[in-house]
Amino acid sequence: LREAYLAYYPEWGEIKLGKQIHAWGSVDGNNPTDNLNPYDYYYLFRVGEGRKIGVISFSTKLYFGNANLEGVIIPKYEKNRFPYGEKDFPLSIPTEPKIKYPVENEYEFGFRLQTTLGESDIGLSLFRGSDRAPSLRAGNITYEVEGGIAQIEPLLGYRETLVTGLDFVTFIGDLTLRGEAAHFRSRSPILKLNLFKTPLSLYEFQQDITYSQYVLQVEYTTNSDIILSGQLIGNSVLDEAYEWYHSSSIEYVDFPSPEFQPGMGNPIAMFSELALLLSSTGVLMDDRLELKSNIMANLDEKGNMFSASIGYSPWINWKLETIITKFNGDKDDLDNTFTIMEDFSNLSFNIIYNF
Repeated sequence: LREAYLAYYPEWGEIKLGKQIHAWGSVDGNNPTDNLNPYDYYYLFRVGEGRKIGVISFSTKLYFGNANLEGVIIPKYEKNRFPYGEKDFPLSIPTEPKIKYPVENEYEFGFRLQTTLGESDIGLSLFRGSDRAPSLRAGNITYEVEGGIAQIEPLLGYRETLVTGLDFVTFIGDLTLRGEAAHFRSRSPILKLNLFKTPLSLYEFQQDITYSQYVLQVEYTTNSDIILSGQLIGNSVLDEAYEWYHSSSIEYVDFPSPEFQPGMGNPIAMFSELALLLSSTGVLMDDRLELKSNIMANLDEKGNMFSASIGYSPWINWKLETIITKFNGDKDDLDNTFTIMEDFSNLSFNIIYNF
């Protein structure tokens, strides 16, 4: 079950308890401020809540005037679901990595205040939790006899991250403008080690990174009810600090540091530091025929993705759907993410029944 919860709606707001999929932010799908649920990367290119994993949580929302305050408590940590050993998904790794240092403090919480100013909606949010993806936390360091070259056995764990966010919705004529920006402070928690059992070869890796992500969206609905929208998606590392030190002697050493990978935030950020996403959606024949198309262009380097779908409902509750997805990368850059994903280009046919 993706969701299973109890809900109560008193006059002053609402209360929910159980396995939930939360929705924070204001843009469509790619929300950097929405980090309460982990992502299922098997459904990375599905829009909306279809790529989220439900979490056991307690949430409450208080309404007052034209504003509301939401609080969420998550007692049990959940990580992203990644494809491991999937030959059809080029970005997957062969086997699931072993997590040496799992999350000790699983308690997570968040608050979001939303209000209306004129014709605009504005939201402020704060979330504190652990990264949904693992990162380097320590390493067993050994040296080759000849040349003294260090060999590092990586040991993985999870950073703790504090997210502050801002989102808005406003209107200019027939245009709908949406935007989100999130500021991430990600730090490695101190390892709780037993000094009598800790090997002398163990070195702890401390990270202190500040990064940001944002999405700006413009949306327009035509006279024939076709929705056209465009999203500018960006992310950048603002500050980063790395330190290796011996676990027992607090001796700092100069070992190489891996390239930073965000463990929380918009999953599309893994493809590009700056991307443009264009989409259109329309329904015809009394809503029985649905047409969709998406184009994602990498503005940081070469690469793009095109996706289109046709859905037809011959009977009530039934739907026939055809989807095509095509990736184009840079043939001169084999490490380009879009180049790697070219083999994931696919054509699919779906039969859907709703009950």
